Amino acid sequence: MGQQKQMITVWENAAAMATAAAHAFVQDVNQAIASHGQFTIALSGGNTPATFFRQLAEPAFSRNIPWHKIHVCWSDERWVAYDHPDSNFRMAKENLLDHVPLTASHIHPIPFRGKPEQAAAKYEQTIRRILKHSKGAFDWIMLGVGNDGHTASLFPGTAVLTEKKKWVSAVWVEEKQTHRISFTYPLINRAAKTVFLVSGPEKAAIVSSLLGKAGSKNKYPAAGVHPAKGINCWFLDAASAAGIQAG
Repeated sequence: MGQQKQMITVWENAAAMATAAAHAFVQDVNQAIASHGQFTIALSGGNTPATFFRQLAEPAFSRNIPWHKIHVCWSDERWVAYDHPDSNFRMAKENLLDHVPLTASHIHPIPFRGKPEQAAAKYEQTIRRILKHSKGAFDWIMLGVGNDGHTASLFPGTAVLTEKKKWVSAVWVEEKQTHRISFTYPLINRAAKTVFLVSGPEKAAIVSSLLGKAGSKNKYPAAGVHPAKGINCWFLDAASAAGIQAG
């Protein structure tokens, strides 16, 4: 691994963090479209991204975004139907997709029918087609981080952590007794920008381990995110950043 390009910003609260991320999104979208004609993003699930999605849907941001030139994918998904309460697709749909003029054919949810392994292979084919004009790299891959250090659906102790070839993989999460579909490191680390949105005091310890001076960060899956040619960008609120600020 070469020198990691990393950017860390800390904001007063989750709302301020979401606003800052929305400003960055508008800038990066327009730069990417000027450069190569489209913007590709993989969304993540969770409460923190929901706040960010609602910001993007507000006219102040939405009117400055060429939605018809954006392709939307997901960095991971639960093995549930699109209308299930746990669906990352449903969360994005309710908070963002239903409120902006995205082209329907540019929305690419992870399939959930059949067998998980087949769905993962099918989604990888979709991803490769979408990214064929950008050398296989997303402009943005959104990520979060769990209290156990997982990101996307790359959980500690799962076989997917050692995947070297597949871009998308089925994951059995033993502790949750469920299948998930997830991007792998080979795809995540191709991105022009990986974007972590993290908020809340319950995340302070793991953020300190990952980004602070102390701690053995290599044992956490989130520490495996280091784009080879891109930027690893962290948007934190003050509560989640308390450990690194104190250090």
